[in-house]
Amino acid sequence: MRKVNQNQTARLYRFTREHFVEYYDVQTELVDHLASAIEEKWKINPELEFEEALQQEFKKFGVFGFLEVVEARQKAMTKIYWNFVLNEALTFLKLPRVLLVLGIVSFIFWSLTKLEFGRIIIGSIVLLEMILLLYQLIKLNREKKKRAKRDEKIYLLEDMISNIGQIGAVSFYPGYLLIHFDKILPIDIGSIIIALLIAFSFVIHYVAVVVLPSRKEEILLKTYPELKLNY
Repeated sequence: MRKVNQNQTARLYRFTREHFVEYYDVQTELVDHLASAIEEKWKINPELEFEEALQQEFKKFGVFGFLEVVEARQKAMTKIYWNFVLNEALTFLKLPRVLLVLGIVSFIFWSLTKLEFGRIIIGSIVLLEMILLLYQLIKLNREKKKRAKRDEKIYLLEDMISNIGQIGAVSFYPGYLLIHFDKILPIDIGSIIIALLIAFSFVIHYVAVVVLPSRKEEILLKTYPELKLNY
């Protein structure tokens, strides 16, 4: 029985890239599927040309091509990513570092309830952190473009660890509530809620920007065991 050879496998990888699949793990998943499907076609018709078999199989993905496969993989990997973030955040919230977090909560609460310009002070701190996040995001995106130019393999989870854009949303909601909370809740209750949300967002950002990137190799090897051949 005919089998997909090495050159044809390389062609399948190029084919997935040509159809906007940039992550190596998703490419590999699709290549395995396409290769198996082509070999099944060869069982029925051994004379079928490789390219024709490939196009026949690709048509089964519909008008959106591989988009649905990529989106499903991104959805699944997003859950894995956030599990890493939240687990590391909970690990961070233990003695003695939890005392630092409680100190931040107390400072924010005191500023909002006791200082005339407390809301401006805390809002400025939140804004500054968002600017730093934006700077880090731009820096990481530049690094990603350089890697793409070098044609390096990029894994979906690796990209999520390096791309902290979605983490920025964690700053937006406390910042929005900071502006409007006194219209919704009494000042004391609103202030403690805001203080807790902002302090927790700081922890999430620290995990996303410092902890996970420093443990990237360990996390990738755990998620993609085949990577041990490359590290």
